[in-house]
Amino acid sequence: MPQVAPDRLDRFTPRTYLLAAACLAVVVAVLLEAAFLRQVPLMQMLDDPASFYEVSPLSGIVSYGGVWLMSSAAAVCAFAAHVGLRHRRLLTGVAAFSLYFAMDDLFMFHEAVWPRVGIPEEIIMLAFAAALLAILLAARAQAAPGKAWGLYLALALMAGSILIDVGLNRDAASDAATVLEDVLKFLGIGIWALFWTGVASGAVARPIPDDARA
Repeated sequence: MPQVAPDRLDRFTPRTYLLAAACLAVVVAVLLEAAFLRQVPLMQMLDDPASFYEVSPLSGIVSYGGVWLMSSAAAVCAFAAHVGLRHRRLLTGVAAFSLYFAMDDLFMFHEAVWPRVGIPEEIIMLAFAAALLAILLAARAQAAPGKAWGLYLALALMAGSILIDVGLNRDAASDAATVLEDVLKFLGIGIWALFWTGVASGAVARPIPDDARA
């Protein structure tokens, strides 16, 4: 990042913005080319689903809310890992997990993508559980006793959702089981985002000098 005066609002040069726009244009072109090769209608790639399929704009609002919360947690933790003063490795891992979780939830990786290449959904769920356990152990190693209750609650809610998801027969699933799974996941994601936002906030805050505490 370029060195600029602290009171300057715009921290990048015009060339940087043009380069960013060009990169984004390339990404869009690649996505549209992939859609063309897969014979996906162009407007289906460009429009939001509610507009394209002419359904309520509230369709999927809870699922999208979870994606938004997880994406926010990933961004906050990644920023804190980059500029923070402590817990940088832990926050990097949490940012990576949160980002993948959000992408998986948005694009249905474990349900529709990985099974096509021979990886069962159950394996992905076990990988999620293993990653969450690794994060839990790392957090417990750095947290004082009794200082990670938000994480415990988030993991308990997510575990309940995963158990229902793994054991759920989609063809014979009841609405109640599906609702319970989605609600538990959304609550777990919300508590997860709140907990790690607090950790990130503490990571970027400078410690109070001993003389200032008095």
